[in-house]
Amino acid sequence: MAPMPRGPIRQPTAGPLPGRARHGPGGGRVPWDWTDVALFFALFFLGLTLLSAVLLSPAVERLGRSLVHGLSPQQQTALGNFVEQAAVYALAMLIVAGFALGRRHARPADLGWRLARPRWLPVAVVVSAVSLVTLTWLLNAEAGLVHVQNAQIATVQSEYGHQVGLALVMFAVVAPLAEETFFRGFIYGWMRRRLNVPAAAVLSGCFFAAAHVSWGVTSEEILFLPLALLGTALALLYEYSGSLLPGAVVHAIFNLVEALQIL
Repeated sequence: MAPMPRGPIRQPTAGPLPGRARHGPGGGRVPWDWTDVALFFALFFLGLTLLSAVLLSPAVERLGRSLVHGLSPQQQTALGNFVEQAAVYALAMLIVAGFALGRRHARPADLGWRLARPRWLPVAVVVSAVSLVTLTWLLNAEAGLVHVQNAQIATVQSEYGHQVGLALVMFAVVAPLAEETFFRGFIYGWMRRRLNVPAAAVLSGCFFAAAHVSWGVTSEEILFLPLALLGTALALLYEYSGSLLPGAVVHAIFNLVEALQIL
């Protein structure tokens, strides 16, 4: 009989659980699944209903009127739209954080918020330029075929008028950070659990476009293909850089140029 080993017996170190690898695209599977995505939408639409009720309540309206007293009607409209849109983005980010960071005990890095290698900054600038030229040409070609004008122009002008500063903060800072977290970090990260890179990138790009289009309005529907291509490119940037930062730069530059042209 072999002699018993002396000293404490070392237990084997447990490896990572299947499906719980860290760092999402380019580095493993994210820890959230379809149940988190489904619950996100249920809570988000419920939250939108409650948020509308709060923003339209008499007490909040009185507070709002007192805060904007002395501003011009155009400034009041722009500030009101800014607050409303920022509140919607904040609601979405709180729910994402609740499921990804809370329920699944993930880290911000799992949502893609980690530094990218320096070489990705010039790549982001080049992708921004190519996207602006290509998608603007495509949008103009589509508008010419169906003889309509991009309705987003009138929408942004009516929401912000000449309040360019507020518009740029919303479109070039708030929207890129929030939308990259949700569409790429949360949604694309989930799709990559089951799909290969091309399928997940294209599908998430279509989802990104669909979320920005009012269906049944031809002047809105022409945005779908350009935005789907942009969303696909942003997903690929996230996949291969391992970070949301390059895509956020592209998103911000794209929105910045478009907003300046509109306003």
